[in-house]
Amino acid sequence: MVFQQARSKPVPRPSAWRLVTFQAVAALIIGLVVVVLIPDVWLEVMMAGALCLVAQSYFTWRSLRHFGSRHTALFVVATSQGLFGKWIILAAGLIPVWVTQPDLSAITMLLVVVILNTLSAMLAPILVK
Repeated sequence: MVFQQARSKPVPRPSAWRLVTFQAVAALIIGLVVVVLIPDVWLEVMMAGALCLVAQSYFTWRSLRHFGSRHTALFVVATSQGLFGKWIILAAGLIPVWVTQPDLSAITMLLVVVILNTLSAMLAPILVK
């Protein structure tokens, strides 16, 4: 008996770019609302939104590197590393800003990061197909 490959073609990667696009649009909408309602914190909102986009892009790239691999452990490890890297990017971006720019609102930036990441996590099953 000769063993044959169970899957003759590679598994297509999901379209995860929609998640990053959604985060960008959500950050812009939040930024526009803030410019109209609370113009004092628009800079914090835009900086936190841009940082979230960089972090989400890294996570998406890192976690999908081994998507569809026969070795499931590679995908699990890559996703874990991507998530860890995402939060390192957020911390490495937010902490220096908070230290060097004391006039910027740390709470506002943290709130934007939490809102954007929560929205992305909630909509990921819908947006990533």
